[in-house]
Amino acid sequence: MSIRTALIIPDCHIPYHDPRAYQLMLDVAIDLNPDEIVILGDYADFYAINSHGKQPEFQHLLIEEIEAVKEKLAELHMFFPEAKKVYIEGNHEYRLGRYIQNRCPDLFDIIDTSSLLELPTFGFDFVPYVPAQKYNVLGSKLLARHEPLSGGKHVAQNTAEKAMASVIFGHTHRIQEGQTVTMNGENFRGISSGWLGNQESKVFDYVKSQYQWALGFSITRVLDNDTWLNDLIHIIDYKCVVNGFVYEG
Repeated sequence: MSIRTALIIPDCHIPYHDPRAYQLMLDVAIDLNPDEIVILGDYADFYAINSHGKQPEFQHLLIEEIEAVKEKLAELHMFFPEAKKVYIEGNHEYRLGRYIQNRCPDLFDIIDTSSLLELPTFGFDFVPYVPAQKYNVLGSKLLARHEPLSGGKHVAQNTAEKAMASVIFGHTHRIQEGQTVTMNGENFRGISSGWLGNQESKVFDYVKSQYQWALGFSITRVLDNDTWLNDLIHIIDYKCVVNGFVYEG
């Protein structure tokens, strides 16, 4: 039986990411050589055009943010030229669309996330940030999107119950898994894979729940019959274990 592998990259917020955690994820991916790479959104941050208020002493110019993201996308394309690559837009990337809508609506359909980040150049398909956003990981029944479908302390469990489907998502920066089983035996899971951002960056000071954030990512494997199996990879003290091997960042 063949096994196909997907690397699921949660929120990074480049250039406000954690370089050691990101490199650790990349080291694992290079060894696995995944068939598919799925970015769950908020890979970029676009802090320069956020609506929460800006602290100029901590931020990069927008062009600097864009170039930093493109550098990382080019790196993924270089290491995994044959992998299918999917970029799911998050609410932080959507800061661009909201900025255009509020400040310069005449630029709609001229400037957008995909073109600004040159996603086709790096081999990425683009899934826009819309309410019904979803992508089937490796063609399986595991759906990927940026935001959960529910909130609360048990966000993964609540999302599985609301979706009545298996969903892996970003946005929360937590590592969490929940499941719900229907009376006819269908098993649905909600999965939150953590994040790869720098919790100490001052650009995140507007968020009050940072103590819940955890470094991590996911590896999904899909069998011939489209059965999917997901491994939540915890990064603790810049170490993680994958396939019985310890990686250190």
